[in-house]
Amino acid sequence: MKLIKRFILNRSAEKRHAYFYGMVATDEQVWLLRDKNEDLLLIENEDGYPLLLPVWPRRSFAEMMAANLEESYEAFNISLSIFLDDLLVDVENDGGAVSIFPNENDTIIQTRDEIKEMILNL
Repeated sequence: MKLIKRFILNRSAEKRHAYFYGMVATDEQVWLLRDKNEDLLLIENEDGYPLLLPVWPRRSFAEMMAANLEESYEAFNISLSIFLDDLLVDVENDGGAVSIFPNENDTIIQTRDEIKEMILNL
């Protein structure tokens, strides 16, 4: 099973993006990483956003990424409604956006409105 997960994680950003929305629409939850102080993993970005919030469609993908980080992070999930209506409002208020299903090579960055539109079109 881990081989299949690695295969999915190593696919192009566009393919991971499609996979992410398929899983999130089914499960109605997203996975994030937090440290021992319960601070979320945020990525500083150079593409016009001061910060990015990385999200994954499944625990196993978040844990695979956490294993490659210098600090210790744990995977946890939140409901899609809390993600969209609470967390992403805070992220956007801080000038941030979301990194959809990132790997070590690339990601697709989306705003709250873009994420909501994607979910509504599923």
